[in-house]
Amino acid sequence: MIDSMYWYFAIPGLLLTIVSQLYVKYMFYRYSSEDSGKNITGEEAANIICDGENFPVDITIDQNPLGDHFDPVNDVVRVSQRNRESRSVADIAIVAHEFGHVQQKFSSTFVYRIRQFMVPVTNISTQIGYILFFLGLALSIFRLSEIGLVLFSTSVIFCLVTLPVELDASRRGMEFIKKYNLITKEKRDGAKSVLTAAAFTYLAGLLSSILNLLYYVNMFNQRKKK
Repeated sequence: MIDSMYWYFAIPGLLLTIVSQLYVKYMFYRYSSEDSGKNITGEEAANIICDGENFPVDITIDQNPLGDHFDPVNDVVRVSQRNRESRSVADIAIVAHEFGHVQQKFSSTFVYRIRQFMVPVTNISTQIGYILFFLGLALSIFRLSEIGLVLFSTSVIFCLVTLPVELDASRRGMEFIKKYNLITKEKRDGAKSVLTAAAFTYLAGLLSSILNLLYYVNMFNQRKKK
């Protein structure tokens, strides 16, 4: 049975997540039907940025309709299938954003390097943290639970670091759009709106992660008082 207190922390985070996802979908579909005005596809935009900046990455097609992402391990920018033909403001903005991440990596951006370092650390720490936290509560070894909370809190730190990384990638993406004139001037506000909406999801993720941590802290304090 789920603790009733859980909902006081979970519902705000859930609502934030739903609202942010709906907002992203709304902005994407709004500008995915608006032509960039430059008669180039998302895939062509990717090649223009890559060649212009001389980035040592490969560009491949991802069969997922919204599969655009940068793989920093293999140095591959995966462009979604729809971007092979799409000339929309939204799709080109997303491609430019991914190359913002490429530039972050090859310019050795400090926050980006921290985020990449934290990916495996967070995955391991949160899993171990959950185990130690609940094991400590079950055995009334509260020191063990405290260690679990510390390890679990790395998920909050990861979200906190991710937000500026994504905002910076969007800023760099907009600079590419302007530098290579990938979208006409009068339509660039649409690209900025799409990227801002995407950043909102990371803000919602951060707040949800904080609320989740606060729930476990509250659970720990209540159990410790007994």
